[in-house]
Amino acid sequence: MKILLVLENFYPKIGGVETLFYNLANELANRGHHIIIVTSGLELDNIKSEQIREGITINRLNSSNRYLFTILSLPLIIKYARQCDIIHTTSYNAGFPSSIAGMLTSKKVVITFHEYWGTMWFDLPYFSRTMMWLHYIFEAFLLKLPFTKIVAVSNYTHKRLGQAGIPQDKTVKIYNGLNYDEFQDIEINHKFKRFVFYGRLGISKGIDLLIKAVAQLENLDGYEFHLILSERKGSYLKELYKLRDRLDLKSTVKFVDTMPFADLKRYISESYAVVIPSYSEGFCFVAAETMALGIPIVSSGRGALGEVITGKHLHFSPFNVEQLRKTLEKAMAGNWNETESKKFLLSESVDAYEKLYESLI
Repeated sequence: MKILLVLENFYPKIGGVETLFYNLANELANRGHHIIIVTSGLELDNIKSEQIREGITINRLNSSNRYLFTILSLPLIIKYARQCDIIHTTSYNAGFPSSIAGMLTSKKVVITFHEYWGTMWFDLPYFSRTMMWLHYIFEAFLLKLPFTKIVAVSNYTHKRLGQAGIPQDKTVKIYNGLNYDEFQDIEINHKFKRFVFYGRLGISKGIDLLIKAVAQLENLDGYEFHLILSERKGSYLKELYKLRDRLDLKSTVKFVDTMPFADLKRYISESYAVVIPSYSEGFCFVAAETMALGIPIVSSGRGALGEVITGKHLHFSPFNVEQLRKTLEKAMAGNWNETESKKFLLSESVDAYEKLYESLI
């Protein structure tokens, strides 16, 4: 098969969506499929086409702005859609031009929906009412487009799509998958007394909640909290720095530069625990990766986190600073809940996508 992936961001950008499609593209290419990717640019001077390996060609639009990508990518998507058997895209900004290209070229379009927010948009901090309404309206509009199939990445997301009015026969659940071979040779030693947050910088990730909870801890007992963010710019980051400094936490809460994945795995394996204080998650690769490393997790348990997280963990509820503080103190005392660990195999995820493509073609 010749598969067109339309993604607003792709490797070397870091995030759950990027991890999913990087793994998917590589495994599909290993199975003999030809993958063409249209994505946003890392450079602004021209459209850069590159073959990162046999069977995978990336075409980068001359814009790194996700909103401009929605408009400017359409001619490029149409061009490559005509050469491919099927289009596979993702929420949010890549969905609209992919749907239009599918209609204009008579190609089937699959969209992977990572999370449906609905009215939860209005719960997010650092977001103006205008932006809340714009995101709410765009998400509702996106779900009205004539996608052939909508993939939900968890039971939670599948249920939420049903609540949004999407018919059951239009959706299919396919968990995201990990290549567990990448985690086998990592030694866990809890060398440092540190909690780690890592991943995308976003207002839905609850980083401000974590900083406020750390400020209320009665006894830090030498623990530090390290924030490893994939992006190191923007107004939200400035607000987090201001919050950290105002609460006099410079020696306790540290912002750490992002690092190659091999180094990140070692960094996490030498830490005490990972904190995931998100307002909601549709799946959460950070949780799955942390579990694969065998490191404990403190999480909000919201969205799919309660479904995905197993092993040694604690969830805090209700969702507020005081409960997160209490849960961090419980974690420091070593009072973890422990359940049988669950795995999300990459091979099973790719099998399901491959089967879906074949059924539609």
